[in-house]
Amino acid sequence: MATSEALAIEFVRALANREYVTAYDLTASEFRSVFSCEEMQNEFESIVPEDWGAIDPIEIGTTMDDWPGKLEDDIKWVYVVIGGDMYSEAVVLVTAQQSGILRVRQVEWGRP
Repeated sequence: MATSEALAIEFVRALANREYVTAYDLTASEFRSVFSCEEMQNEFESIVPEDWGAIDPIEIGTTMDDWPGKLEDDIKWVYVVIGGDMYSEAVVLVTAQQSGILRVRQVEWGRP
């Protein structure tokens, strides 16, 4: 079974590689009820535009097993750092079980 950290890295790496359909396939139905694939792409490109340059590293900054607003099927809160030449960005995501499969349920775009 995949870990929340591995899912978070896979999701952000797909975004960084501009493989938006691949990233979208990792999301839960709740995420999809809020964002279309195109809207997800627009959100990511608002923090990491196409002219960003090299994206490195992509790494876990911190995680939480318990946080305010945690839902019953939520597994982990994950802060993922997106490194760049001039500055870095980040996304915060929540992983959850959906029909027995670990998925990205929620994303906050950009550093807090």
